[in-house]
Amino acid sequence: MRSELIQTNLRCNQRCTYCTDRLATDDLRWISRAAVEARIGAAIRSGGKRIVLSGGEPTLRRDLAALVAAARRLGAERVALETNGTLVDDAGARALAAAGLDEVLVNLSAARAEVVDRITHDPGGFLATLRGIDACLDAALRVDVQAAIVRSTLDDLPALPAFLRERFGGRVHALVLRLPVSSPDPSELVGYDRAGEVVRAVEDAARRVGLVSRLAPGSGPPPCVHEDAGRVAHLYSMTPNVAPPPDHAFVEACEPCLVRDRCSGIPRVVLERDGPPRMTPPRTDRTRRRLSIISSVEEQIARELVTLNRYRDPASGDVVEAIIRVLFQCNQACGFCFVSTHLPKAADDVVEAAIREAALAGHKVTLSGGEPTLHPRIVEYVRLAKSLSSRPVLMQTNAVRLADRALAEALVEAGLDEAFVSLHGASAEVSDAVTHAPGTFAKTLRGVDHLVALGVVVQLNFVISQTNAQELPAWVALLADRWPGVYATLSFVAPSTDVVPRDRSLVPSYGEVLPLLAQAVALAESRGLPLGGFESMCGIPLCLVPRPLAAYFQLSEVAEDGGEFVKTEACKGCALESRCYGLRQGYLELHGDAELRPVLAAG
Repeated sequence: MRSELIQTNLRCNQRCTYCTDRLATDDLRWISRAAVEARIGAAIRSGGKRIVLSGGEPTLRRDLAALVAAARRLGAERVALETNGTLVDDAGARALAAAGLDEVLVNLSAARAEVVDRITHDPGGFLATLRGIDACLDAALRVDVQAAIVRSTLDDLPALPAFLRERFGGRVHALVLRLPVSSPDPSELVGYDRAGEVVRAVEDAARRVGLVSRLAPGSGPPPCVHEDAGRVAHLYSMTPNVAPPPDHAFVEACEPCLVRDRCSGIPRVVLERDGPPRMTPPRTDRTRRRLSIISSVEEQIARELVTLNRYRDPASGDVVEAIIRVLFQCNQACGFCFVSTHLPKAADDVVEAAIREAALAGHKVTLSGGEPTLHPRIVEYVRLAKSLSSRPVLMQTNAVRLADRALAEALVEAGLDEAFVSLHGASAEVSDAVTHAPGTFAKTLRGVDHLVALGVVVQLNFVISQTNAQELPAWVALLADRWPGVYATLSFVAPSTDVVPRDRSLVPSYGEVLPLLAQAVALAESRGLPLGGFESMCGIPLCLVPRPLAAYFQLSEVAEDGGEFVKTEACKGCALESRCYGLRQGYLELHGDAELRPVLAAG
């Protein structure tokens, strides 16, 4: 969701040592309600969806609630307020909420009154800010706390997460860190090397108390100042192919960086003042993936929380499946995974609402992740879905944690009917190489054993990649020997989003794997193991499926795919064209379409 900041006025009741926005007086024409509403309207017409009212200090205005209402009336999807909170009381917070305010970003850069009041030149301001946060929380507004990394706050910032947790419980949504690069008092400015140390210390402290932390959009330091950027990747929101600001620059050390196409570089004023910091440019795809995001963290979570999938069920016909990602974290790290595993999980009430909406709409509820069994409330979510849905409840999992039979039993008791289990090899050596999680292959086998023994309908999925393709026939044999009643599906590694590397070392060509696929299909048919998955978005073009194709003429028409797939000249005239997704753009770039063989008639 694109955000636009609108300054309502420039006067402020505080004089922060690092602030460059504050003015002693305002231009009355510029701050008139009509002028501010005009700026809001222009921002929305240019594509802004989230309007942030800022200052100076916007709560100095008596008509602030009216401006919030105007932003809503003009089409803002969300309205936020940036404030020091000192002038917000209970009545004011309720009025802002009633006018349509969604969230509040409160500036509070330390956990001690003497530090904050010295920075703001506002005796008593610290306590007034705390009261303002209380008022906003009591009015059911989302509150983020923003802290500035400056010389005066360096020693106190690591204590801030614990203070926020103790003072407000779990009600503060996030701690946002901002690093000023200019200041009326240059002695307050901190270099990127020292700032990186503080960011890591604050992140560690926030993690210990369960508080979300992140860097303000457009604020440094860049991820390369951290020796292990992947460890702090969740602090960043880096969108691919975004042009850097003109007042930023890259240096020689940026050349090998894998996230340069989504990094803003370093402000020129910082380079002129301090020179380049110590830099460890990200050079692995795993780190690149963890740093990448399409928009804001909140919008990315909303985008990926629920995916609707249409498929044909043998008993029920066409079914809409709602895949709900209860969290994004995973205990494996498959190179072909397209889930943004660096995202924080959605709030519990948001997940519950998604489950309710899907179930009441008659959709099949599928609980997914990341790895959903890592969520502490996964049993409750299964129970909720089962209580509301008339369809079987399914969970997508790697079953590693289900090696604990007690957890498997709790899920089944709560109502789990079906499990879609990822198993990407027939041996620990290959499977653990694919998942980058040594020891998990054996746990997945035990987890599947427990699910099958407890009567869960199990479907096992194998994603064909360059690493494991040779084990495909052995995988079919493993399933037929150990779990003869399961259903097997095959997927093909999908170079779908920017998160998945478009790399031949990960993505084989169809031609390379078709002989192995044919062996696997023949073995499955001879052993009576049901095998499918070819017709899904993660399958292969139907013209290459190595078995009689007549059944595929009964498939549903494919749904819209958002432009991810293409039909080339080779697809023209194919009898399965309307039921086949075709080629992914990423695959076409790697291997072309010469392998396609259109099906001209049934049989």
